[in-house]
Amino acid sequence: MKSKYITLLWVFLCFSSSQHLLANESDLVLKNQQGELFELSSMVGKKPVYLKFWATWCKPCMQQMPHFQHAYEQYGDTIDMIAINIDLNDDPGAVAAVNKRFNLTMPIMTDHTGKVAQHYQFIGTPFHVLLDKTGKVIFQGHEADKALDNTLRLLSHDGMVAKPHLLDEGNKQAATALIIPEYGLKAVLYTATWCDWYLADTRPSMAKNCVAAQKQMNTLAKQGIDSEARISQLWTDQAAVDEYIEKFKVIHPVYIDHGNDLFIDNKVSSVPTLVIYKNGRIVNRISDFSSPVNL
Repeated sequence: MKSKYITLLWVFLCFSSSQHLLANESDLVLKNQQGELFELSSMVGKKPVYLKFWATWCKPCMQQMPHFQHAYEQYGDTIDMIAINIDLNDDPGAVAAVNKRFNLTMPIMTDHTGKVAQHYQFIGTPFHVLLDKTGKVIFQGHEADKALDNTLRLLSHDGMVAKPHLLDEGNKQAATALIIPEYGLKAVLYTATWCDWYLADTRPSMAKNCVAAQKQMNTLAKQGIDSEARISQLWTDQAAVDEYIEKFKVIHPVYIDHGNDLFIDNKVSSVPTLVIYKNGRIVNRISDFSSPVNL
């Protein structure tokens, strides 16, 4: 089962309208390590841009960091580069540790709202996005391979590439609407199909927390509380959701948050997070499941 999921980390990618994505939108804001806000539009459209999305607990991301630092040293004068932490189950201390470990010298920023990742329709780390000097997306990928290196080399010459290298387009799905009742309680667990096993080595406490969260959600559902789970779209398809349901014997509805709109709207930056609604409004957020949830 795990080998199937690992394959998904690299190849299960569905994007739409990638060729027309431009990053010069006013709401695309990142946060640097000093906590200052940075508008991506101030960089795009002047010279080529390389955006690398990553997480500290992502094993392939760590394997690629030397390549990224080398690329910055080689092309940093002609291509603007940013290491963008996706801010999911991460913290400044962990980001700083990676910075120190690999002696990174490029700008390191955090996608604290999730909107930059959403704009580029990213579905898993590591994720490379290259823009030409006009701001057009001309490369998307996950591997630090020859295709990435060739595109960087071409961009460094005159800032343009004749033939884009984009991931498959189409098959974009709409998320099932979240219905919050006007009266009464509603429990929504924001989680991921992979957090119990993928984080087992790098973040074991988080992995255990993911297991405990789902077990407690089953308990809430048995108590008659209106309950459901929203699954992050990262590295997930319906087959992964089906296996998740079977593994944890889930007895409540489970939906993929295609586009991660609900994660963004509800400011969920860690999994698992249980959001409690009462009479149509959020009244509580729970992220520690070491003790039973009592509603």
